Amino acid sequence: MMNLLNNLMIPLSTTAVQAKAPAETMAPAAEVVETADLPVRELGGTFWLPEAASTLSGGVDWAFMAITWLCYVFFAGIVIALVYFSWKYRQRGTEVVYQADAPTHNTPLEVGWTVVPLILMVAIFFMGFKGFLDLSTPPKDSYEIQVTASQWNWNFKYPNGASSDDLVVPAGQPVKLVMRSNDVLHSLYIPDFRVKKDVVPGRYSYLWFQADSATGFPDSPQDVDVGHYLFCTEYCGTDHSNMNKMVYVLPEDEFEAWEEKQARWLDDVPDEDLFAVAGPRLYSKCVNCHTIDGSANTGPSWGNPTSGSLAGLGDIWKRAVDGTTPVTGGSKGKPGTTIGDYIGENKLYGTPEDYIRASILNPGEILIGGYGPNMPHFRGQIGDLGIDALIGMMKNLEDYDSKGQFEGTLPSELEAGSDTQASEGSDVERTQAG
Repeated sequence: MMNLLNNLMIPLSTTAVQAKAPAETMAPAAEVVETADLPVRELGGTFWLPEAASTLSGGVDWAFMAITWLCYVFFAGIVIALVYFSWKYRQRGTEVVYQADAPTHNTPLEVGWTVVPLILMVAIFFMGFKGFLDLSTPPKDSYEIQVTASQWNWNFKYPNGASSDDLVVPAGQPVKLVMRSNDVLHSLYIPDFRVKKDVVPGRYSYLWFQADSATGFPDSPQDVDVGHYLFCTEYCGTDHSNMNKMVYVLPEDEFEAWEEKQARWLDDVPDEDLFAVAGPRLYSKCVNCHTIDGSANTGPSWGNPTSGSLAGLGDIWKRAVDGTTPVTGGSKGKPGTTIGDYIGENKLYGTPEDYIRASILNPGEILIGGYGPNMPHFRGQIGDLGIDALIGMMKNLEDYDSKGQFEGTLPSELEAGSDTQASEGSDVERTQAG
C-alpha cells in the first residue's frame, strides 16, 4: 500500500511543480527525465495512511486500524492452526487408519466460531455506521463553497463571488462543498482529510470537513510541501490527470483577506492591461481543450490550425471576423453553413465579440465542423470583464507563447514610456527656448 502511494504521489509532486513553474524556468521535455534535483514531497503519515489533517481523520483512521489489526490477528491464528493441524494429523506411511469413534462435532467450538465473529461484525457495522453519519452530516454553521466539475478542471466558487482553481478554506471552521458536474461522472477526493464523494451529472452532492491546522500558500513553485492534494478519482477522459489540484488552509483573518481580494482581482487590473494580465490566468481554464499554437486538441485551436476542418483559416479572431468557420449544427446552427451566416447586423450575433461571448457562456448554440458538443458552459463562472480579457487575448495571440503566457510589453508600460518621452521632449524644447 505504501509503495503504491509513493509511486502515485511522487510523480504528482513533480507534475505540480512543472505545472506551476513559470514558462521561462521550465526545462525542455527531453531534459526533464534526466533532472535529478526536482523537489519531492515527503508523504508523512503512517505506514498505511497519509497525513491526518481534518477533524474527521481520527475516526476514519481508528476504524481502519481496528479492522486491519483484527485481520492480522485472525490471519495469524488461522494460518498457525492450519500449519499445526496439517502437521499433527498428517498421514504417516501408506496405511490409512480409520477411527470410528472420532468426534463429529463440538458444540462449544461451533457456537464460539459463530457467535464471536457475529459480535465482531456487529461492532464493525456500528463503528462504520457512526463514521458514515459523521461524514454525511455537515454542521449547520458550515462555510459553503460551490464546486463545479468539468472536463478537465474544478471550479471553486465562494459566497462573495470569488472563484479559484485550487481549493482555499479557512482553518478551524467546518466547510461544506456543494458539488455538481457539467458533463460526466467525477469524484472529489482529499486523502489527508479522509473525504471522498462522487460528483454526478444532474445531481447535487455534499461533502464536508474541518481542517484546524493552517498550511498557508507556498512561497514558490518549488515548495511542494505546502497544502494537501485533491484528486478526481473517476476516470473522466483524456486529460483526467489535469484535475489534480491542491487544498490550502488559511487562518481565518488571512482567508477573509484572500477571499475579498480574489473576488475583485479583475477590478484591480488596468483596463488597457486586461488581456495581458487577466487573459493568461483565465486561459488556464481553457488550456485543457484549446491550444494557441494551432495544434490539435479536444476543441478548436485559438491559433491557426495545422489540421482538421479549420486548417489554414487563420486564428480564432480572424475566423470570426472573416466568417469562414464551417458550422455543422447546434441548438441555433445549421449544417452546411459558416459562422459568417450568423454574425452581422440583424443576425444571431451582431459582432464577432458577441459570437465569442455566446460561445463561452452557451457553447452548444453553434457547433464547429469537426468538433462535438464537448465544451461545458461557463455561466456563473466568468463575468463580462473576464470575457473581455479572453477576447482581447484572442485578438493579440502573437504576444503569447504556446503555453498562453504573455511575452509582450504591458500596454500601460508602453503608455508610461510614451508619456515619459513626451515629457522629456517638452523639457528639451523649453530648455532650448530659454
